[in-house]
Amino acid sequence: MTTLIDLTHLISLSTTPLIIYPGDPLLSVTPYATIPKDGYTVHTIQLGTHTGTHIDSPSHFVEGGRTIDEVPLDQLIGRALVVDFASAPTKLLERQKIEWEDLESAWGLTASSSLDDELNSGNYTIFLVNTAWSKIHSPKLQEDVPKFFAHPYFSSSVAQRLLSSYPKIQIFGSDTPNPDETPYDGVGGDNGYAFHEIFLGGDRLIVENLANLDQLAAATRTGDKVDWIVSVVPMKLEGVDGSPVRAFAHRNGII
Repeated sequence: MTTLIDLTHLISLSTTPLIIYPGDPLLSVTPYATIPKDGYTVHTIQLGTHTGTHIDSPSHFVEGGRTIDEVPLDQLIGRALVVDFASAPTKLLERQKIEWEDLESAWGLTASSSLDDELNSGNYTIFLVNTAWSKIHSPKLQEDVPKFFAHPYFSSSVAQRLLSSYPKIQIFGSDTPNPDETPYDGVGGDNGYAFHEIFLGGDRLIVENLANLDQLAAATRTGDKVDWIVSVVPMKLEGVDGSPVRAFAHRNGII
């Protein structure tokens, strides 16, 4: 029986630069001290706050919003509901806008209850969506990058629906690098960052670039949905807008 699922992408000089949001700081990992020379090993790491699997705090888009060090631990750990498009007969398209009705349809493929009933149950504080885009189109070479950033994105009405109808949901997360449409080489981005602005404006949190959500979705389908706990704990960095996280899920009672 699976008891732990790693939801985090490896931060690697060979793969991470290909999924860094266009224009964000680049990743650098360099030796500072070595065992042959110094008797111990230390590295210097330079990266943006939104590198790899990471979390956005409200201050990412809200002037005066909470910074990542102001987010309490109990808001970063909770039961998660996972909507999984990987099992849908029709795959999502490039730059497809995902509406609430699409989420309901994907949920209904494998669930006997409605998405609304599940969210209203009060069992969940984290809402996750596996578009399957990042697994199918994970870039291996530079020429793969435009396809990766042509990912599906979420209507701003999804953010508004989560805030207005399901106040217990504190975190929205997906496998994509952005819940909004990502502009790349002059294509896309006409709606700006409406999802970010609405959801973070509601003092909530967003997690991006999650890995292995298909595994978590499968685990919750075959077992007790509410028995899985997700943790997305960042570094405690004073005054900043986000942080890489080591996200993982575990069966309740295992840790």
